[in-house]
Amino acid sequence: MLINEIPDDCLLAIFDYMVNLDHLINCYKVCVKWSNLITKRTKKVKYLIDHRNDSSDVFYYLGFYWIDSFYLSKLFTNLKVAKHAIEFVRKQESLKGLINRFDEPIEKYCDKLEMLSVNTINPNNLRNSSRIKQLDIWSYSLKALERDAHYLPNLERLKMQIKGPDYFYDGPILKKLKILELSFFTSSPHYFFNGFLLMELCPNLQSAHIFIRADTWLLNEPSKHECLMDMRGANDTWNKLKRLLMKFPNLKHLSLRDTWNIKDEHIEQLVHILPNLVLLDVNACDKVTQRAADYVQDYCKRYGRSIKFYYGGNRNEIDSDWPQSSRKSKVINRGFDFMKHCFFRDHIFLPRFLIPIHY
Repeated sequence: MLINEIPDDCLLAIFDYMVNLDHLINCYKVCVKWSNLITKRTKKVKYLIDHRNDSSDVFYYLGFYWIDSFYLSKLFTNLKVAKHAIEFVRKQESLKGLINRFDEPIEKYCDKLEMLSVNTINPNNLRNSSRIKQLDIWSYSLKALERDAHYLPNLERLKMQIKGPDYFYDGPILKKLKILELSFFTSSPHYFFNGFLLMELCPNLQSAHIFIRADTWLLNEPSKHECLMDMRGANDTWNKLKRLLMKFPNLKHLSLRDTWNIKDEHIEQLVHILPNLVLLDVNACDKVTQRAADYVQDYCKRYGRSIKFYYGGNRNEIDSDWPQSSRKSKVINRGFDFMKHCFFRDHIFLPRFLIPIHY
């Protein structure tokens, strides 16, 4: 049988397995029949990214400079997330998310964005940003956020990397923020991490992912944050960590990373501090042993609680207990779900976007 004698349905099924943009455009050029079928195939595509992804509605590519924009505008009529040149972006009325890793601020040409991922940002390009719900920014500061926050009234997820020195945030209350992911690096012991002070101005914050490379952080101890349920991170002495955790009485899921001084006796105190805790992950804390695991199990029996406890001795159970929670890096994840897509990942592997199911 000649290849052109293959039924259209079979060819479409074959094209469904194609996720490489280079291959798709080459097939489009073969003949009129293939062009029509490829056009049907690309109507399923919502996301165009620079990482391989095997889903039929995602296409990946290694670079866009060689791509003729004619093929992009012709084929990808239902594109939702793109990382591409200005002339292409301007034509995408359905564009809701943009990943821009170039010097040109392409985002200023998009007035319907709900998700934005950039290296840096110029506040002059945020004039049309009131729709943005997710912001992923590589180089930022709390002081810059204070400057820009009034442009972002609908922000629900903020992922940012801060390099010290930085200052405390004294901007508008971030009423809609639900997920906060902060990474802080400093080479000086005189620079403090102020991210926990920011959390106090996020009254509906539910999830926090904190990675700190600093000697200390600032804390406003008297206040309580009632909404926070999920937290990963925070390294310091046990006494300071204890004061921090007491601010979040409704925590359900806690993962402590890079906290080398946490010991068995601290775990015994921790389960009393957090009465709603159902998951405690300290598998990166080398000084926590089977003794702590036995204590948690006995404590749950005595007080009628259920706490899933992960430490070095049973860390392999995480993958079996949470098969839906991949620790691998993905640019885009479906579902606005912190526990599923973020809790067990290191900060560098956090997704740029969490795509709501209804998209």
